[in-house]
Amino acid sequence: MLKDEILQDLYEMGDTEGYVPFPQPGGLISWAESNSGDSFYWKTSPADPDAWPVVVRTDNAEWFEFPVGAVEFLAGVYGRTIDVPGMPRNFPGENPQVLGLSDSIG
Repeated sequence: MLKDEILQDLYEMGDTEGYVPFPQPGGLISWAESNSGDSFYWKTSPADPDAWPVVVRTDNAEWFEFPVGAVEFLAGVYGRTIDVPGMPRNFPGENPQVLGLSDSIG
């Protein structure tokens, strides 16, 4: 996966704020990205995947960890109960939509 290769490169350059790529213990696995260049990861610890926290690397190269899983994170972002510093203030818009790979934007 391309994002995991980018994470590996960032790690090798010392630009991951102590986060490590998977398969290292507690390593990050990429699961999403925004149109703005933000990257979303699971931190693979503790052992239960349902408890993996979300880590965000913003397009400004800032790192933030949220002690919730992906579904709770997305519900919080879209419900405006979780604020991700560095993301656009108008995100999500008034009528947010989640698009699949086959959906067209228009």
